[in-house]
Amino acid sequence: MSKFNQTIFKLTALSLALLSLNQVSFAADVKSGSKVLVNVNGVAIPSVLLENNVKLNVGQGQKDTPELRNALKEELISRELVSQDAQKKGLDKTDEAKDQFAQIRQNFLIELALTDYLKKNPITEAEMKAEYDRQIALLGEPGTINEYQLSQIATATKADALAALARVQKGESFDKVAKEVSINPSKENGGNLGWVLPGQVLPSIGSAIVKIAKGAVTEEPIETPSGWNVLKVEGVRKYTPPTLEQSKEQLQIAVLQNKKTSYVKKLRDAAKLN
Repeated sequence: MSKFNQTIFKLTALSLALLSLNQVSFAADVKSGSKVLVNVNGVAIPSVLLENNVKLNVGQGQKDTPELRNALKEELISRELVSQDAQKKGLDKTDEAKDQFAQIRQNFLIELALTDYLKKNPITEAEMKAEYDRQIALLGEPGTINEYQLSQIATATKADALAALARVQKGESFDKVAKEVSINPSKENGGNLGWVLPGQVLPSIGSAIVKIAKGAVTEEPIETPSGWNVLKVEGVRKYTPPTLEQSKEQLQIAVLQNKKTSYVKKLRDAAKLN
């Protein structure tokens, strides 16, 4: 299955605190009747701000204890004091501050809009099945797909790659040369990258490994945007795609990204751009 980048939107107390653009602290904007946690120089910090922080910490594995609540309360007080000091000094009125406030506000509104859209358009089983079928179709006919156990020696220059290749061709172990000269983190494992599909790697590498016999090394170094590579195919086997059930976590990520892309496209299509 293809890997997809996951974007997680979290509404943190910090983003809430920085949202207000009218040069007053968030704590000052307490609705009538709201519970107040503490007043700091006459500015009320709402209890809901503490509760939001508690939920955030509990979600990250902390336990809801009196000690945690007290520590978070003290942190909120300290933040309010620093915020007030910044306002006294007029730091919030600089052009740079205004630009940053505008960016923070935009990011927050984007989070709200996406959260609202996804709440109204939740991921369905049918959408995940459709995405699964699409990805399987891209892989090719069942039973014809191979995956390759790949090792790599990555270098910054072609000359270094040629020197590494020459050492391997003269009989030195690929593992040894990779550990000594490769600039890729895989050098710690002798250059071993594990099992990959041709479509999961750069096209120049993917097209090369399908032509290399098991146990063989590339005849020439392969250039990529990050440097030069000497490759060895350690093994070849038929690829068995994971089942729909096994792929659900990755499929949810893919469908989520598709929904976000669709939402933005709909807005762009309806927008007037001059």
